[in-house]
Amino acid sequence: MYYKIRNDVLFRQYPGYGYITDNSEFGYRLLNDSRCFSGEKYVSESGAVMLATLSKVPRHIDNIIEDLMRVFVEVEYDTLKQDVVEFFQWLVNEGYLSHGETFDICKNQEDISLSRCLDDGLAQAIIRTENCENEFIGQNDFLRSIHIEIASACNERCVHCYIPHRYKDKIIDSELFYRILDEGREMNIIHVTLSGGEPLLHRDFLQFLEKCRELDLSVNVLSNLTALTDEIVLEMKRNPLLSVQTSLYSMDPSVHDSITKLSGSFEKTKQGLMRLYSAGIPVQISCPVMKQNKNSFLDVIRWGREHHIAVAVEPMIFATYDHSGSNLANRLSLEEVGEAVDKQLPEGYADMMREAAKEKELLTGNNPICSICRYSFCVSVEGDVFPCAGWQTNIIGNLTQQTIREIWETSEKIQNLRLIKREQFPKCVTCRDRGYCTVCMMCNSNENLDGDIFRINSYHCKAAAMIHSKVDAFFHEIPESKGGDTLNNV
Repeated sequence: MYYKIRNDVLFRQYPGYGYITDNSEFGYRLLNDSRCFSGEKYVSESGAVMLATLSKVPRHIDNIIEDLMRVFVEVEYDTLKQDVVEFFQWLVNEGYLSHGETFDICKNQEDISLSRCLDDGLAQAIIRTENCENEFIGQNDFLRSIHIEIASACNERCVHCYIPHRYKDKIIDSELFYRILDEGREMNIIHVTLSGGEPLLHRDFLQFLEKCRELDLSVNVLSNLTALTDEIVLEMKRNPLLSVQTSLYSMDPSVHDSITKLSGSFEKTKQGLMRLYSAGIPVQISCPVMKQNKNSFLDVIRWGREHHIAVAVEPMIFATYDHSGSNLANRLSLEEVGEAVDKQLPEGYADMMREAAKEKELLTGNNPICSICRYSFCVSVEGDVFPCAGWQTNIIGNLTQQTIREIWETSEKIQNLRLIKREQFPKCVTCRDRGYCTVCMMCNSNENLDGDIFRINSYHCKAAAMIHSKVDAFFHEIPESKGGDTLNNV
């Protein structure tokens, strides 16, 4: 029997445990994707050792056991083989591994099986012993994802963008980019986001994608798609761990182009979306709602559904990171937020909002605010490291002077950010509307002239209360079973 890690699955081995995921934690997917997604799992040290013998190329079980016998020296061959086969078969059933009687059968067997968990046995022990998630993940922050701004340069000038337009004129040095990937991969990172500006404007973008694929990295590309080429589409298709997000503001070309300030951008972005869809590349539409598109964003939702593309709608925009608030003139008033939500809820978003709220309401004061500097950070074109996209004034290191490991393990700013808990926002912890709001340090910093991360603009509080009341009213007026089909958004 041959075994391999599925092409759309990622595995990483860490000291004392392992992590395996089907990329649903990091990527997007099309709405007509009916596969059964298994999500992520943590495995014990012994399970990680077993999985480390596998790659994306099929291996025969006997060769695998020969390698493992050098590790588990006190275990009999037949006993070890039985244990490994049981563990691997469990992971096959869960959708993480492919198997087959021959090399070719194993290589071509990529259909995800329905999840069938074993009630007991070795496989479950390997998954659950040592309480991996709590003991290791909970106490040891590990770098999982890096967001890289490969080009601040952009061919659009979107009116709501949180990046001040005067800074949109540079691209990352290619050698620095490759070094970031190599250093990140040495630290077992799983995911990279490639953004801008407009990342496709970088002359080496195609080579960047190839390098990500060679390093077995999950990739999100954030692009307006106006510079998409056939060569880029082909390379994107080669990586089953890659997905794309683009912004589409309206199905009225004049409205879309009035936001991007680039004539003809609507047609190019729409064409790019259809090229990706036709190629089977997972893609998601982002549609922030502002004054310009408040009367036409609904058409984007419906067009996306027609083409099996998820649409993420956000009725509030973030302030520019220079604290000027120069883009907030485009932000909806509270009354307009309410009107936008009223339009959005019947389109399948009510269920999503309510389910997301239930998860947020379970958080306590001891929970961290978010994943920044716990699992991820961002890098600018100049090598500056900052906590997250949009918070570029909070520099925590520079990769032209330090390594990723040095910054991640020794930066005092990172250590301090990791210590911030929800309890430091006491009103938010007990707020009845907390499920419909996201406490965001970046948002707070950008909206305050002094960069205060703890002072929240009341606008967000009032908007959350309004959204909460509208969701409650929606389900009061419409029976739960008829509340609209939940979009398969990720």
